[in-house]
Amino acid sequence: MPARDRASAAPSVLIAGGGTAGHLMPGLAVATALTERGWPAGAIHFVGSTRGMDAQIVPAAGFGLTALGGRGLTARRINLTNALAAASLAWATLRGVALVGRRRPAAVLSLGGYAALPATVGAVVWRVPLVIAEQNAVASATNRLLGRFARAAAVPVHGTGLQREVVTGNPVRPEVTQAALEAADARIRLGWPTDATVIVVFGGSLGSLRINTAVWSALPSLRGRDGVFVYHVVGKRDWDDRPPHPPPRPNGSDVTEWYRAVPFDEQLPLALAAADLAICRAGASTVAELSVIGTPAVLVPLPIATDDHQRRNAEHLVSIGQARVVPDAELDAQRMLAEIDQMSELSGARGVDRGTQAAPAATFGRRDSAERVAQLVIEHSSVIPGSVVMRARSRKESTS
Repeated sequence: MPARDRASAAPSVLIAGGGTAGHLMPGLAVATALTERGWPAGAIHFVGSTRGMDAQIVPAAGFGLTALGGRGLTARRINLTNALAAASLAWATLRGVALVGRRRPAAVLSLGGYAALPATVGAVVWRVPLVIAEQNAVASATNRLLGRFARAAAVPVHGTGLQREVVTGNPVRPEVTQAALEAADARIRLGWPTDATVIVVFGGSLGSLRINTAVWSALPSLRGRDGVFVYHVVGKRDWDDRPPHPPPRPNGSDVTEWYRAVPFDEQLPLALAAADLAICRAGASTVAELSVIGTPAVLVPLPIATDDHQRRNAEHLVSIGQARVVPDAELDAQRMLAEIDQMSELSGARGVDRGTQAAPAATFGRRDSAERVAQLVIEHSSVIPGSVVMRARSRKESTS
């Protein structure tokens, strides 16, 4: 049977959420895990946002997408911006409810965030089995609001505030798991010095001005430290404002041999696998990737994150000795250099086996997190668990 016919014969799964990489990437990881269990890719459909990278990433991954308007509220106060945001989100929600009514999927997986609201409300209205996937240590407003209707809530750690929690870890991209397995060869593949202390610094796709400024101010001191290699993912927002490259080291080595800056890096998991230390924000996906790869980290939580969830995310890695936290207001060149000097006190997979899990307690991100969440979706869907998988396998065998 052609792939299109197999997809149309299979019940669909809607994955609600997007707008940011932190929501979208875990959803794509779960979608891939569902296909590996036999659910046709054509029967997995994302309901995301027109404001993020959804339109570029989701179709490229082989899944359908309905991008709806709407945006999150900027603050808990009444003003014109919030009034317009509320109106656009209400319209998107009506469209999401209609979409779920037309498709009547076997399950809806909510990733949280404003972009998840329309299809998640649709699941509640049409009584479609709902599974929550929370990425942070503190549940998002959407998941808190509608989590009571969910049959299960996949969470990275206990205590998110959601009902029917199941600790699965936060799903990560297959590239992250692969990078963890290939950590021993990561520096060779990247062309980085194999005998240096490697420090990877980043602040997300747009970047972090606080972190970038600290790095740039610390470069004169780092220039004088032989054996240190700094890989700096500046971010697109601050890329044009970066200072000129620092001069070569006194020993004559070229600057690119000890400091490299890029605006964005699609191979960041491989860079983390090659690193001795990461200095970065504490978003859910970042903490999960660090957890899987086992890279020690200095985490600088975003101070304006809702419910201070980045600090809560960071606390998990701190509790197992894999990270230290530096408040955003305290990060400057001097503090960054002091944290680098103390990096040997942090634990991780670096000193044991660069290709193993950091520690049994590091559940925020697990190599099998996506598979665990996919299994929850299958178990709580309106179809008999395993029936889609068995049908897909039997069709494959009949055509072989």
